[in-house]
Amino acid sequence: MTLLNNGRVNDAVNLFRGSLNFTINNFGAEHYFTAFKRGLYGMALAKDPARQELALTELAQATRNLSAPDSLSNQFEESPFRLALRQDIYKTYIRLLAQNQATQPNAAALAFAASNHLMVSSVQQAISDAAARAAIKKPGLGQVARLDQDAKTELSTLYGYITAQAGESQQQKLNPEVVNAMRQRVIEIETTRRGYKAQIQKEYPEYFQLLQPKAPSPADIAQLLGSQEVLVSIVPMEDETYVFAIDKTGQTRLHRSAINQKQIAEAVKALRTTLDVADRGSKAPRFNFEKSYLLYQQLLSPIEGMLSGKEHLIVATSGALGQLPFAVLVKQAWAKTDHAQAPWLIRDIGISHVSSSSAWVALKELAKTPSGSKPMMAWGDPSFAVNANSTSGKTTVRAMLNQHAAYADIEKNSVNQLQYASLPPLPETRDEVLSLAKLLNADLKTDVFLGEQATRESVIKASEDAKLYDQQIVVFATHGLLPGDLPKLEQPALAMSAVTDPNSSPLLTLEDVMGLRLNADWVVLSACNTAGADGKVEEALSGLARGFFYAGSRSLLVTHWSVESESAMRLTTRTFEAYKKQPQISRAQALRQSMLHLMQTPAYAHPTFWAPYALVGEGAR
Repeated sequence: MTLLNNGRVNDAVNLFRGSLNFTINNFGAEHYFTAFKRGLYGMALAKDPARQELALTELAQATRNLSAPDSLSNQFEESPFRLALRQDIYKTYIRLLAQNQATQPNAAALAFAASNHLMVSSVQQAISDAAARAAIKKPGLGQVARLDQDAKTELSTLYGYITAQAGESQQQKLNPEVVNAMRQRVIEIETTRRGYKAQIQKEYPEYFQLLQPKAPSPADIAQLLGSQEVLVSIVPMEDETYVFAIDKTGQTRLHRSAINQKQIAEAVKALRTTLDVADRGSKAPRFNFEKSYLLYQQLLSPIEGMLSGKEHLIVATSGALGQLPFAVLVKQAWAKTDHAQAPWLIRDIGISHVSSSSAWVALKELAKTPSGSKPMMAWGDPSFAVNANSTSGKTTVRAMLNQHAAYADIEKNSVNQLQYASLPPLPETRDEVLSLAKLLNADLKTDVFLGEQATRESVIKASEDAKLYDQQIVVFATHGLLPGDLPKLEQPALAMSAVTDPNSSPLLTLEDVMGLRLNADWVVLSACNTAGADGKVEEALSGLARGFFYAGSRSLLVTHWSVESESAMRLTTRTFEAYKKQPQISRAQALRQSMLHLMQTPAYAHPTFWAPYALVGEGAR
């Protein structure tokens, strides 16, 4: 890689070719390790304009084997350096395909499939770990998962011995007979592991999809889309951004935008500066229409024809764009200060968001099952102090959480009670929950948990009693926390009411969420926005979203910045009112109608009031 990055392409090609030959000889032409080395070889070839055709051939085989369903390794077992290289392999392949669209008829489809492997959140390790722990608790799945883990551990040791033969001196090399015996043992264990994987994939498909999502083709997407839907997948890179659009007919457009990853992040940051301002009321600054229109021009304008006349836009993206509800994009330049009359994208089309197209495909399968029969179960206004009167109140969540170094010896998932009591209270969420309960005819005595009753234990008990499974809508009106926000907190979590038992945690962690049994059309995560515009909350929501989807939810309604209580209550209640009264309406259209209605109220015309909620997941009915 050093040679390649310093322009010595031929030297790099020769070294990568030798490394590839060694791996083929020791592990076979189709092995994951071989695919990785073949990808690096293809990356080096791609640097030479005269060898780009060969580079495409090598990269095509490499990416196919890296992402094969029966692959015995995956990105979650890699070091950060190898993971970065693996991503670079996919990026190089996508760039070459995009550059050769004229001569490669299926270039857009191949690039789309490859792009799915780039859309991996940084919380994926937490998801993988939590899924593994959850699997151990399931009879049947736990037994197979343990056997597979034991086999994987032995394989890792054998891989290390064999690979070391390429770099050791002659005196340190193992006896050839020993190495051959190791190779035979590797073949045996890999065959056994493939059997385990096949069993897990067949008997526990949701678990398998969570750990190793299958990248759908444009044809797979088209088959699941409605006639009024378009899926747009956006993949920002260091030098440019790739925008894929697919409709029901199977038409696939690939647009290369000049805007890059850094420029997108800067634009989103500038936009959020004029969005997270609900606390300023009528003194909120003018929305940054210029950056909004810039993003629309670069990302959606080139595919505008595919959006025309459609009712539902499904946006698959992550990173900085995951922090921005696309409802706030404008389709034309707008120099005025009148927010209500601006040419918002949401005027023309309902919008839902997903982390990747593979996640959307999984949700479409889940949506085939009828949801719960009861209206709603909700948790809100949790008490973060054991004695509610001791809550200090005015500090910000992020400032408070940054003081956690002094408590580094606290046990995992437990909290320091004084520190936890400093979380800003959320009394306004009580009104929101009660308003929704009244609208949806929820039982206030059995299905609404407020204040000290809004505990982690009450959530888990509702799941164990199967009461949670019966609900169409589940609401959590509380703070969302990130890995590292509290000492030894290793996964995203929701902050529930404090408890007196020092051995119990008030945190509903990602692992807890994945252990819940849900069958809900909606999960509402209100007030999960406390990290501000630094991008981390998007990662927390990404992890929690996948956890709730794994548990059985079809969609999430999440807030991206601090909300004003009255406008938030109007927005959510009107969304569910539309969804309840109009059986034919989609979730995306229900939220769209509520946004359009709220923005016509002069006091709430600014998008800080009508756009904080984004629909994540399945946006259809």
